[in-house]
Parts: sequence; C-alpha cells; structure tokens
Amino acid sequence: MKKWILGAGISVFALFILFKNFDIHEFDRLKGKIEWSYLFLIFLSNLWAFIPFSLRWYYLLDKKLSFYNAFVSAVICFGMNMVLPARGGDVLRILIAKRDANLTVPNVLSKLFLEKIMDLTMVVIIGVIAMIYLGLGEEKNLGLVFLSSIILIGIFVVLIAVRYFLSPIRRILGKTFALIKQEHFYQDKLDSHLVEFSAFLRGTYLLKPALLTIPTWLLGYAISYWLTTKMISIEVNYLEILLLMFMGAMGVAVPSAPSGIGVFHASIISGFLLLGREAGEGLVFATVTHLIQFVVLTSLAVIFYLAWTIVAKDSIPKTNDPNQ
Repeated sequence: MKKWILGAGISVFALFILFKNFDIHEFDRLKGKIEWSYLFLIFLSNLWAFIPFSLRWYYLLDKKLSFYNAFVSAVICFGMNMVLPARGGDVLRILIAKRDANLTVPNVLSKLFLEKIMDLTMVVIIGVIAMIYLGLGEEKNLGLVFLSSIILIGIFVVLIAVRYFLSPIRRILGKTFALIKQEHFYQDKLDSHLVEFSAFLRGTYLLKPALLTIPTWLLGYAISYWLTTKMISIEVNYLEILLLMFMGAMGVAVPSAPSGIGVFHASIISGFLLLGREAGEGLVFATVTHLIQFVVLTSLAVIFYLAWTIVAKDSIPKTNDPNQ
C-alpha cells in the first residue's frame, strides 16, 4: 500500500509540473492531423511485438509453458500493467505460469528477474547507440546511462557469483539462516531453487532468450512508437525513435502510478528537448502514445483474458460421478 501511495504521489506531482509549465493549447496542433488509419496498424504492431517477447518467456521457462499460454500471459500482463499499481500484471503472468506449467513461484520469479535484466541491458545499449549516433554523447547527457550501467554491473556480478560460486554461497546462506533459526525454511523453500537457478545460468539456456530481446525492442516496440508519430504527423527518424524509446523505458522504471503516467510524459519531453525539439511537441507525443497504448493494451488484455479463461475452463478434466 505504501509503495502504491508513493508511486501515485510521484505521478501526480509529475503531472502537476507538466501541466503547470506547458500550454494545454499545444494539443490544438492535432486538429485535423490525426491519421486514424494508423490505429489498426498500431494494434497489429503490438501483437507483433508480443511474438518475440512471448518466445523469450517460452524459452526462459524451458518450454514448460506452451507458446500459446506464454503469448496470452504476455498480452494480459501488459494490459494489466496499464491499470494495476506496482506492475501488477507481472503477478498475473506468474500465476498463469504456475497454474498452466505447474511451476513454483520462486522458479518463475527467477526467470522474470532474468527477463528484466535482459530488457534493462537492451535499453541501456539502445540509449548509448542512439545518443552517440545523434551526436548527443556529451557527459551531461549520459548520467542516466551511467547510473543504469552501474546497476547492471552490480546485477551481473551477482549472477556470475551464483553461476560460478554456488557452493560457498549456499554455505553462507545456510549459516545466515541458521543464525536466525530459519535453517529449515532455507533448506525446504530456497536452496533447491537457488541450485536450479544456477543451473539455468549455465550452457546455452540464456542464448535464445537474450537474442530474442533484440527484435522485441528494435522491431517490436520501436515500430509502435514510429506508427504513433505517423498517426499524429510528427516527423522523427529511426535513431530518434530509439532515443525516445530509451527515455520512455527509463521513465516507467521509476516508481509511479499504473502505466507510468506522469513520469513517462516527463521522460519523453526530456527526449524531445535533447533532440532540440519543442517541449510542447514532446508533451503531445507522450500523451497520445500513452493514451493509445492504454486503449490498445487493455483492449487486447480483455480479449485474450476471456479467451484464456474459456480455454482453461474447457481443459479442466471432467470426473465421472461414481453414484451415477
């Protein structure tokens, strides 16, 4: 509850600052310029983006969840993240994996953690490449990239330690839990999952999921951004799209209200300012992008959730009544 209140407070504050400093009449520029035909293409681009995203989840779960359920859970997750606080859609994805693949929650959580690391790594790489090729690689513009890189390095150090130094880590954790008289909890609930997670980090298990992260961002999310610019007649090239995508992704990483409202807008505006564009233009783009994604993702989530519940209901085995 406290986390939700904090996130909502950050979003409200960000929205207050935005609409206090920007002229609402900036939206007049949209009159007669919206190409509604692009809305259908945005629906399709979102469905396309879910394909590599779902394949990555399918391989992260070692094919124990069907691709269909991986796809459905991805659509539901994104849609619910638009309306639930603290990225509650991810919780639904965990529950679907637990129910349909008979996986334990710690197992799914560890794979979700790896997924987030892959996304963050890709986002940082995209940001660095876009800034360098757009001539924005000055030190003052790279603060967010440096901070993200430091966090990534710390995470990779932990993963390498789990991969190569599992035995001493298990001993340390065992003794630590023994000191607080929770040794049985560690042995029964955590140790086996730690061993399983370490095993997953070996060999080529991570290769396919890591490679699928590339088209997810460069050919999935980027296309949705580009189609939105076409819909509202804002001209930006592909490198600029990548920069805006980087800024938007880092913005929603900040604790905020559902769907990152407010902080997403502020991040996109910062991206437009970096490109030497008008802040008002950035506000219009951020608002339209957020609204369209809200409509598209929540609509798709409802459709796929209904389909999933129907299929799940039909898949429940019927038992014969012995009294009949």
